[in-house]
Amino acid sequence: MRYDIPSLTLSYQKRASDPQASAWVSAHAGSGKTHVLTQRVVRLLLAGVAPSRLICLTFTKAAAANMSARVFNMLAGWALMDDAALAAAIKTTGAEPPRDLDNARRLFAAAVETPGGLKIQTIHAFCERVLHLFPFEANVPAEFRAAEDLERAELLSMAQRQTLEAAARDARLGVALALVADESSESGFGKVVAAAIGKRALLEDVERVIARMPQALDLGPDEDEAAVRREIIEDGLPWTEWLAVAQALEAGSPNDLKQAIKLRRALAAAPGPECVELYASLFFTQKGELLEKVATKTVAKSSPDLPARLMAEGQRVAHLLAKLRAAETVSRSAALLRLAADCLKRYDALKRARGILDFDDLIERTRALFTRHGAAAWALYKLDNGVDHILVDEAQDTSEAQWAILEALASEFTAGAGARLQKRTFFAVGDEKQSIFSFQGASP
Repeated sequence: MRYDIPSLTLSYQKRASDPQASAWVSAHAGSGKTHVLTQRVVRLLLAGVAPSRLICLTFTKAAAANMSARVFNMLAGWALMDDAALAAAIKTTGAEPPRDLDNARRLFAAAVETPGGLKIQTIHAFCERVLHLFPFEANVPAEFRAAEDLERAELLSMAQRQTLEAAARDARLGVALALVADESSESGFGKVVAAAIGKRALLEDVERVIARMPQALDLGPDEDEAAVRREIIEDGLPWTEWLAVAQALEAGSPNDLKQAIKLRRALAAAPGPECVELYASLFFTQKGELLEKVATKTVAKSSPDLPARLMAEGQRVAHLLAKLRAAETVSRSAALLRLAADCLKRYDALKRARGILDFDDLIERTRALFTRHGAAAWALYKLDNGVDHILVDEAQDTSEAQWAILEALASEFTAGAGARLQKRTFFAVGDEKQSIFSFQGASP
């Protein structure tokens, strides 16, 4: 069934695909974002932009192939149309037909014959091309190749095995491994380490990051897990008094008796690591909420001040439990980061030995090249001579590092020799609501 597109939507699509305007287009799924992007590429070519002077960056190889197919199918169709049909087809893109329609018919051949082809590619493919152009400036092997997903996974698995073997000989790594393994399943261990490796910036100076974590979580320099646990069971209502409190609770109501049983269990575990959780159960519901009453009025008859003392103790324990969770976060995160840093070091060594870069390397090395003083100006100037129009598809899944690359490219449009008289544009299209790659650093 064919549906007519509302005139207002057609008007917006025509405005968005205008090759004379830089724009950010936000539109929901199914609203024709890829269609608009295709129209814009075609309208740029119709306006006389050489195919080599525009670059369209997509998020996946499949999206790049889809975009290329759309553009080439449209241009191939134009090459075979008569004047009336071609003029009508051009109008559907939002452009006015040129006086010489043969120019439109020749666009397909021009796009096909452009050295390197029409640049509709993933940002990783773009970065790979840039690094091959400037290997010395980017400090990468001149003949490097990009690792495919399967090869990357194999090397990462190999690096993880090497780290596990090293943990058997290195005491610090061994402690970290024991803690992480205790907190993750057998199948989840590799995933959690791989996820940490994805945060490479944190691993460049891992000990500095670890040293800053306590302060970031409002912990004092001496407030580690052991210290906070000691404070919970030794201060406030110290564990040496728990037996007397339990006996007082046993003289109360059935609910008080249940509380007494909890306290005796905690006392039996004191001052061991399980003691804190058992003791905390005295003050909290199963949902983790503070009890409104720790002891009933029946207890108050024989021990008038005990209910109030227990309520105050519950507040103190709640505050310290928050500190304990923060301290646990620090110790577990530190263990994970140390393992990930060791694994990343071994993974990088394996890549260097094979002369390969993974997708993260491609982005990071290009970002560093485009933002490094000295090398950046030269690389951008040389590359800028071949780029007048930048188009970004699925912009909601572009990461901060990728935006830095695009920002550097676009900055040359108005800098120095880049500020030429011809129109130069930047166009991005996406939908923030569809951003599902935050775990990969997506930053709409």
